[in-house]
Amino acid sequence: MTERRGRGRPTGPDADTGAAISMAALHRFAAQGFEATSLREIAKDAGVDVALISYRFGGKTGLWKEIVSQASGDLRAALDQALGEMDGANAQDRLDHSARVFLAYLLDRPEVPRLLLRDITVDTDRSLWLLETLSLPLHRHFIALAQAAADERPTETEHLQFRVANFIYSAASTVARRERLSRLVADMGADMGDDAQFAAALEATLVEGALAL
Repeated sequence: MTERRGRGRPTGPDADTGAAISMAALHRFAAQGFEATSLREIAKDAGVDVALISYRFGGKTGLWKEIVSQASGDLRAALDQALGEMDGANAQDRLDHSARVFLAYLLDRPEVPRLLLRDITVDTDRSLWLLETLSLPLHRHFIALAQAAADERPTETEHLQFRVANFIYSAASTVARRERLSRLVADMGADMGDDAQFAAALEATLVEGALAL
């Protein structure tokens, strides 16, 4: 009897090839944008035949959507785990912990915020798809946490939706433009090239700033 492969992500050589294509595509799309990136460049970076990408992903748009879906799924899993780690904590602590996990995710995968910022500002079908697949679920996650934290306070929190949106896009923009920001503040003696110092500044500015309800 032939053994049937279980459902889920492929394993073995297929998984390695898919991972190589995905990583090459993520770096190219993040660095150059969708329009300026060709499948031949991605295939060369991944060490595969360009026809394989078209076969597996249905073309450049299909590959781009797969990249965004992977990022959304990975981020959602990280945030769900963060909530599990704070089971029983008060709402503000749950919000703060989720925010720090989000920042850590962006710092560990800076290509993701670059990808997000490149396409979200362009009025195309891709920007709408990116909004619905990645941005809106992320916004809903933090809105729910922020609203719960605000409900615990005796006074009303103003501009809650805007605070959350500002936190998300400020975090993405700051990480994506870290090199430029580092040069901007270098004359003031701040070493933003140091990972720990940059992460601390990001947390103090955004978690303790934008999300300080």
